[in-house]
Amino acid sequence: MDLPKPTVFLFGAGASRGAFTDRVVPPPIDADFFDIAGQLRGRGTPELAKRVLRDVWSLYRETSGISLEAYYRDIETRETISAFAKGTNRPKDWRRRRKDLEELIRRVLIQTTCDLAKTPAAPLVSSVHQEILSRIKAGDAILTFNYDTVIEEAFAKEALWTPRDGYGGSQRVYGVTHAWAKNWLKDRSLTRNKTSDVVLLKLHGSVNWKVDDNGFVRLKQRPYVVRRGSEERIGILPPGWNKQIDKNPYKVFWREARSRLENAQSLVIIGYSLPETDLLARALFSEVVRKIEGKNASQHLKELHIAEPLDQVAQKLIRLFTPALGPCGRVYKYRGGIDEFKKKLCT
Repeated sequence: MDLPKPTVFLFGAGASRGAFTDRVVPPPIDADFFDIAGQLRGRGTPELAKRVLRDVWSLYRETSGISLEAYYRDIETRETISAFAKGTNRPKDWRRRRKDLEELIRRVLIQTTCDLAKTPAAPLVSSVHQEILSRIKAGDAILTFNYDTVIEEAFAKEALWTPRDGYGGSQRVYGVTHAWAKNWLKDRSLTRNKTSDVVLLKLHGSVNWKVDDNGFVRLKQRPYVVRRGSEERIGILPPGWNKQIDKNPYKVFWREARSRLENAQSLVIIGYSLPETDLLARALFSEVVRKIEGKNASQHLKELHIAEPLDQVAQKLIRLFTPALGPCGRVYKYRGGIDEFKKKLCT
């Protein structure tokens, strides 16, 4: 299958889940994050998970099926309120709850996408991501709100992407000589001077980043370390309401994401559910659609591909992007998710 170019690929949490469905404990999606967290073993994670699950229970009187984004939003807003309107009767330590949750998010993503039995921990490689990424062309763009590094680790030796300048806004990303990037290049027999022909825009950050006070991304030395009694700082926008996308480095990435979307000829959405709580993402897509809708027909989106098992999610995405397609655009649905899309793309 040949996609009209340029193409934008949008990977959601469902794409990472679909890549590793055969694992005993697969990567989480928003609705089952706490169920997944409670199944992890070793490295001190069970103790942390129990503490967080007790916090979730105290708020909702249940833990299974509770949305990660909804819970984070609740404790974040209560922390904000409590900062200036403190209760007098044993106030909750919302900040501690938020910090525990952020560390649990990091651990869950690493422990479900890496082999921690190896020293150092080794990332799992998604064969389905490899197949899809092998078909991208120069000038394409990859967008994701995922924090994990499933996409990065799936790029092969012949990839059009490298961590040197592939994250977009390259003037704000450093650390290509650090251990993770250095080993990434070595494993693919690439020099650090190899440049990218496609861009990977991680709009909510990544577990292999640190973001300094000046808004610069620095690639972590060893992003997959999980140890008992230790915490790691990572560069992410946590899943709450107060995502500061107007500050660097994120405003650079979001600005480029809008440009790429507005100029795309085809859009592929894999395992992304358009969460009700992520108002900023919804606003971004709505503005993109409005801009494309106002263009002449030759500049409309030509194809919309949605790899999503849940029909209600697929229909929600179709309703959002249909105005950008105009009267001649085409919609393709893949109810088999990422695997079905991969098979169609590679035929």
